[in-house]
Parts: sequence; structure tokens; C-alpha cells
Amino acid sequence: MSSFEGRLLGRAAELAELSRLAESTLAGTGQAAFVVGEAGLGKTAVLEQAAADARRRGMQVLSASARNLPQPCPFAVISDCLRLEESPSDARREQAAEVLRGDARYGVAGAGSEAAGADAATIEAMVGLVEDLCAQRPLALFLDDLQWADPASLAVLHKLVRSVHQLPLLVVGAHRPVPEAGDVVARLSGGTIAGNRTLLELAPLEPAAVAALLADRCGREAGPRLRRMAEGAAGNPLYLTELVAALRREHAIEAGGATAEVSAHCALPTLTALVTHRLRDLREEVLQMLRIVAVLGAGCTTAELATVIDTPLRDLLTAMAEAEASGILRDTGQHLRFRHELIRKTLYDAVPVSVRAMLHTKAAQRLAQAGATPERVAEHLLNGVPSPEFLITWLQGSAARLTTRAPAMALRLLTTALEVGDPADAGYGNLRFHHAVAQLSCGRLAEAEESARSALAKAEFGLESVLRWIVIQAAFARGRPDLALAEARAGCRSAGVEAVERVQFQAFSAVCLFALGDLTEAGATASRARSAADEVGDSSALASSLHVLAAKRFIETPDAEAVELARHASRLTPDTLHPAQWLGLQLALVNCYIDLDLGPDAQRTLAAVRRPAERIGGVFLPWYHLSCALLAFHTGRWDDALAEIEAGLDCGDQAAMSRALRAMATVIAVHRGRRPLAEARLTAVLPELGNATVAAFYEYLPMCAGALLDEARGDDRRAYSRLAEAFDEGVGHLPGQLILGFLTPDLVRLALAQGDHDSARCYAAAAQRRAEDSGGLYHLGDAYRCEGLLNADPDLLMEASRCYRNAPRPLNAAHACTDAAEALARRGRLDDARVLLDQALETFTQLGAVWDAAQATSRLRSVAVRRGSHRPRIGARDGWQALTHTERLVAEHVAEGCSNPEIAARLSIARSTVSTHVSSILRKLAMTSRVEIAAEVTRRQRAGRSPSRD
Repeated sequence: MSSFEGRLLGRAAELAELSRLAESTLAGTGQAAFVVGEAGLGKTAVLEQAAADARRRGMQVLSASARNLPQPCPFAVISDCLRLEESPSDARREQAAEVLRGDARYGVAGAGSEAAGADAATIEAMVGLVEDLCAQRPLALFLDDLQWADPASLAVLHKLVRSVHQLPLLVVGAHRPVPEAGDVVARLSGGTIAGNRTLLELAPLEPAAVAALLADRCGREAGPRLRRMAEGAAGNPLYLTELVAALRREHAIEAGGATAEVSAHCALPTLTALVTHRLRDLREEVLQMLRIVAVLGAGCTTAELATVIDTPLRDLLTAMAEAEASGILRDTGQHLRFRHELIRKTLYDAVPVSVRAMLHTKAAQRLAQAGATPERVAEHLLNGVPSPEFLITWLQGSAARLTTRAPAMALRLLTTALEVGDPADAGYGNLRFHHAVAQLSCGRLAEAEESARSALAKAEFGLESVLRWIVIQAAFARGRPDLALAEARAGCRSAGVEAVERVQFQAFSAVCLFALGDLTEAGATASRARSAADEVGDSSALASSLHVLAAKRFIETPDAEAVELARHASRLTPDTLHPAQWLGLQLALVNCYIDLDLGPDAQRTLAAVRRPAERIGGVFLPWYHLSCALLAFHTGRWDDALAEIEAGLDCGDQAAMSRALRAMATVIAVHRGRRPLAEARLTAVLPELGNATVAAFYEYLPMCAGALLDEARGDDRRAYSRLAEAFDEGVGHLPGQLILGFLTPDLVRLALAQGDHDSARCYAAAAQRRAEDSGGLYHLGDAYRCEGLLNADPDLLMEASRCYRNAPRPLNAAHACTDAAEALARRGRLDDARVLLDQALETFTQLGAVWDAAQATSRLRSVAVRRGSHRPRIGARDGWQALTHTERLVAEHVAEGCSNPEIAARLSIARSTVSTHVSSILRKLAMTSRVEIAAEVTRRQRAGRSPSRD
């Protein structure tokens, strides 16, 4: 038995398993393990020994412990573990710390709402940092007391555990059993991820281990009475250790003889009594210091303690050394930690409630004076009873910073400040403003709107505009552009609003009108606002005006002028706009590019917005992934589209954007002949959209997915009814015939099948008008295909196929090719029809469109056309040939030793998308680590084959 095993008697099996997991991680296959056990069974000791073992093996080791706080700061445990505040010279950590501070999200509706998914930006930054660290050398993270971890840290940990199989990463967490740990922690440690997750449940020590521990602590074998007394400890190592220590301090263990024995009258004390006994011999000065540490929290630093207590540093260090020598405190570097939580709780309970509150209040005041972070000060304010004067004064200077980092904490303190403050005071209105911003950031939109309206009735000069903007943002974000419009118009009329601000309100009025579907009035208002913005030189108002004008023209006349208006809006210097406004403009522009088949422009714009989307999060990150997926789908890169969809769905609880993403996945599943999967995905889409503003422009995707699934089920009539209704009445924020022209080929085809020739001609005319306006290849293809279907004209259908292929829109091209083949067959040109059928089937096969291939084969068989002798090669389901072009590029970069963030930068895609590709590569190649991927790439390169081509 080794020396470290000797100090952890009875835990050799657990330590051996963690050692094995460390070896696996060093070999490139990451692992996750969770150590679960009741208090006192040795979880912390197991983690410490495993961390020491990992460090000896050359791994990077980072660790942290959660603290038992009523309201912990978001990301507290994981940011402590990753040392975000301790390495200002580390560029990687500084980038993550910048996202954590949330400056780019300040004032954005729902920016700090975990339920709204905005924390996805910080989660993304944390995971990206871990992946970068793993690229340096294998990394081990040890997190203790997860039953007290904040939800945001657990969300990061969940993602890390899900990705350990593709990184040289060892994640080891410890927590008490359910239900104390909570459902989130239980799910985290109870699931399985590709066999890379291990659960280690600590049981009470076996009798032999208990006997060995007693012998180790007593210096010789325990006698019968001591063994019987130890049975009352139920195999709990902490209890046993404290029992022997207390008996030795009381000289109750009889000296002499071959065994250690206790006198017959000794009774078994409780564990709490034993801990109290350990504290009994400490000097009062040391006890007082320990009580303060217990109240401040085991994570406080020596510097923080020194700011709170009025003790010379020399005496403080002496007291700390005495406490450490007595086994009360543990040397963990910067932070003060108790040897066990039970010791801290015993000391904490010994402090009267009123004294605890006083200590927290004093700590808040001293830390604020020392320049501590707002969230650290807030932590103590929430547990203290600060004077109204101090609370209000501190919030006046710190509310904005606290709201970006921890809006829920800010909201609680601001609510208290408003309750204890005097409404007649000069700064009270400013508190109202910060309170409304905190509600907005927390995603409590209706409350933010109500608070801002109430404050507006009593607003001081200079606050009216910002309060109106809160009302507008809250109303618009919760799907009430009508209320936002009324407030914006009121701002335009108000005498207390400056000229520049009136222009901004006017520009946003146009945005609201557009969202309400009043395109005529939206355009007129935007034109007036554009002129006014030019006159006063306001970029924000100009950008909003141009955005509305571009969107209106794109709907009515999708041409080069619409694109140029959108480009003009997006070219405005980002520094003059709120980051969220700039990002929204860019993503809207991307969708213009996609519809007009300006693929390179769309790709360049997506590359430019990738990092901002990752930093801001919220609705913008899934919106970014949805835009990437749309571009990939239309250009025939369906596996890449699915990777983007998966990454987008992993961005938090953005339910509205999830509908569109799941609908896209449904469409691909139908085309690939996976109807049960498609039906399951569509079922997940079914919850109603509600009033989400951005997502309402993508409601056509669930509608199209439903219609396609109807066809797959053989219910063409229902599919036709869905599409026709959408064309006539619109979907979400899209107004029907003007924008839904992309539906026209399917509508013509289904209308003809139903014998509705008049409607078919109407749809074809709509396609013709759109093509004449835009001149885009995709739109021209639609027009040719509609006319070709109406007249059964193979030449028009072939022209449609040519336009689609040049767009490129391979799925559309294959369908037009199938239509042309059927038309040729009906004219008796069977050989020509067979050639076209083979071309269509080749494209369907490349896409994996099994359902479409079967449909095409069936249609042509009904007109006596069989496929030619050439059979399209079926794509491999696994092995190197199954990898997509993007996956092969990712594999090459993995072989170069690049981290996922580095690969993302090279390929201009999101880090989370790279992670999805790496998981797909491992699955297809039946591998378990990046090391194996690198070896396979190297083998192919040595064999003279280019991994990205063969």
C-alpha cells in the first residue's frame, strides 16, 4: 500500500479507478467521474489525492469548491476553477473573463436570463477556454461540493462532460447524494456519455479498514472497547478521526499494553460534539478569527479577511498558522478553506444571527473600499443589513457593472434600495432606472415594462429617454410591437426628448410597423427617419431606417437595390451602434444574400459575425447557427447543416429559435427517408411560438416541414392546403404572396395534382413577378419550373434545372430534372427521360435524399421509364469515405494539434460546430480520441493520399 493510500484507508479502489481515468486522458481519451458520498466519507480527500496524482503525471490541474450560499453568483465555481480573475496576462482567460463580465449584453432584453439562453455566450466562452487549455497539454478539473454549485456553473460542467470523449480532459466532481445534490447534479453524474462517465459511490469503511484506521491513529491495534465505540461511527472516516483525536486530547486512551484501549466509562459523543471539542483548546483570538472566516465564506482570501478584521497582519498570520496546525484550516493557497464543512458550520452556528449580519455588512463596506468586484460586495450585502445610505450610494456607482455580471443579484439589491430609499431624494430616479434595466436583463420583460412606465410618470430630466427605451425593448422583446410603437411615437411627441432621440424613436417606430406587417406605413416612416438621421448624424437611427427600407424592398422587390440598402445599414461603424443592433443587421443581411444566392457574400458575413454572436449570445447565437444551416442546406451540404442545427439547439432554452432549427432537421430527415425521426422532431416543434419577434420571420420553416411530412405520409391534399393557406395569408411576420414566392413550384405541382389549374396559374404568375424583380438564378429557376409544370414543357424544366444548378440549389435542380424527365416520357422520348432520371438520382444520392429518389423512381416508372444501367454509388455510412468535406478538413486540423477554437478560427465556423464535427468524425471512424484521428490522417498522408480529398 502506497503512502497516499495509507492516508485514505479503504479508498484504494476509487483512487485506482481515478488513476486509470487519468491514464486514459493522457492517452487522449477524456473521462468524467463523479464521487458521491455522505458528509465525512472522504470525498474531498479522494479528490485531493487524485489531483496530486494527476499533477505528478504532468497534467494541468485546476480545482475549486462550491460554497454554501443562499444566492451564489452565476458561474462562480467554474470561473474560480478556471482562474479567470487571477491571470490578467493570459489572453485566453482575459477573453473568457470579458464575456463573463457581459458588457456587450448590457441593456439587451433578457441578456442575463438563463431561461432565455443568453448565458450561452458565457458557457461558450468557458468551454472554449477549456478546449484551448487542453490543446496545451492534458487537463484535469476537480470540482468539490457540487451540491452547492450555481446553476450556470453546472451548465458549463454539463457541456464539458458531454465533450470529454473528444478532448484530453479529465473532469472529476464530488457531491453528496440525491436529493441533497438536487436534480441537476443528479442528472449530471447519473447519465452516460459514450462510456466516458464513471460514478464512484463512497460507502462506509469496511471493518478491516476501520481497524486499520484506528491502529494508524492510535499507533497500535485498537482494543475491544475502542472497537465497539468506533462501531457507533458507522464507518465514517471523519467521525472516526475526530473520535480518536478527542480521546487522545483527553488522555482517555489507556497507555501501555499491546492495544489502544479506552476506559469503561467512556461514552460515544456526537460528531458535532467532537468537532466542538477540537475547537475547545484554541485561543479566543484564533476562535474569533475562525468565526469571521466561517461567516465570510470558506472561499474568502487572506486579503479579504485582513480588510474586515482590525488585527495586525502579523497577529493574523499567527492565528491562521495555529488554526492550520490544529487541523481546522487547510493550506489551499490564496483561499481560506476549512478542513471540513462541518467545522465551518459549527463555527458559523456559534455566531448569533445578528452578529453574522453585522459581519457581512462590515465585509461589504470594507471590500467596497478596497475595490473588490461588485458581485463579491453584493454577496455580503445580500446576507447583511446594510444602512440605506451605504446601499444606495454603492449601487449608484456599481449597479451597471453588477447588472452585466449578475443581474439577479443586482435586482434583489435594487429592490431593497427602492424600498428603503426616499423617493424625494435626487438619486432615487436613477435607482428606478437601474432596477428596470436589471429586470430587463433578467428576462422579466413585463415587470421591466411596468417599472419603466411607473418611473416615467415621475422621471427627472435626462431619464425620460432611457426609460422609454426600456419600455420599448421590453414590449418588443415580449412580442408586443404595438405597445412598443405607441411608446416610440409618444417619445417622438415628448417635449422632454432631444432632437437626436426623437429621430431614434421615429426610426424604431418603423421597425415596429414592419413587425406589425404594415409595410406601407413602415416604409414611409423609415424614409422620413432616414432623412432626419442623415441631418442629425445619428448612425443608430440611420441603421434602423435602412434596415426597414431594405427588408420592405426585399419583400416587395427582391433586387440589387434591396441588397445595397441592407449593405449600407451593415457598413455603419459598429462602434456607433449597440453590439446587438449591429449583429441583428448583419444576420438579416445574411438572409438576403441566401435568398438571392449570393453565397460568397453570405459566407463572408457569417465569418465576420461569428465571434460577436458567441460573445453576445441570447437569440443571436441560435440565429447565427440557423443562418449557417440555411446556407448549407440550400447549397447541398446537409451534414454541415445538421451540425449547425445541433450547435444551435445547444445554445440554451431559446424555444422560439429552436422551432425553426428543429423544423430544418425535420425537413432533412424527411428527405433522407427517416420518417419516424422526422415525426419525432416535428412533435418537438409543435409548442406555439408565442410572440417572439425574430423567430416569427422563420415560422415558414415549421409550416414547410409539416407540409413535406404530409406528402411523405401520402396526404398530398393536406400538404397543398397548408401551403396554399400560407401563400394567401402569410406565416408569422411574413405577409404571404410577396415573400412566400419560394413555395410556388410546390404549389403549382400540388395544385395540378388536385386539378386546381386556376390556382396553379396564379402561383406561376407570382413566381414570374419575383423573378422579374430580382433576376436571381434561384428565382428564375422557380419561374421556369412553374411555367414548365403548367405546360408540361421539358425545355422550360431543363432551363429551370440549369438555373438551380448554377445558383447552386442541387435539390431544386434534381426535382426540376425529374419533372423534365416525366415530361419527356409523356412525349415518347424515353431514352432522354432515362438520362435525366439518372442525373436526378445521382444528385439525390449525393445528398442522401432517399425519399426523393424513391419518389422520382416511382413517378418515372408510371410512365414506363426505368433507371439506366448506371447505379449511383451509395454513400458510406461509416469509415473515412463517410466523412464530409468539412469533417475531413476538421480532421486535418485536429492532426496538426489545433484546439476546437483554433479550428473554428481557421474555418470561420463556430467552436460548437467544430465540436459537433469532431464528435461525428469519432463516431463514423469508430474512434475514441483526437489522437486516433491524428494517427489516421498521418497514415493517409504517408500513403500519398490527401485526407481532405480521397
